[in-house]
This record gives sequence, C-alpha cells and structure tokens, in this order.
Amino acid sequence: MANQTFGLDNQLYDYLKSVSLREPEVLTQLRLETAQHSMGMMQIAPEQGQFMALLVQLMGA
Repeated sequence: MANQTFGLDNQLYDYLKSVSLREPEVLTQLRLETAQHSMGMMQIAPEQGQFMALLVQLMGA
C-alpha cells in the first residue's frame, strides 16, 4: 500500500490534495498517528480512502 499516489511530483500531488481531498480533521489526525505506527506503511493514500468511501456510498452500503 502507499500513503501517496505514485507518479506525481510533490507540487502536483499538493495541488491535487488542495483541490480535491475532503478529509475531516479527525481522519487527518488518525492518518498522521497511524503513520507513526510500526505498520504505518500499510495505510492507503487519503485520496484512495475518499474514493473508496464514494464507492461504498454509491453501492448503498
């Protein structure tokens, strides 16, 4: 898993996050705390989590 989308330079990735990512403050805090864990590399990128949440919502789950 990756905590950042691959193939994007830092400037483009920062722009992507600033215009599209709608991450509540509590999720940001959880993500940052999880990154400090020994298995923190297992988390997905925040934009992937947002996309997965959209898919779940569309499925009506």
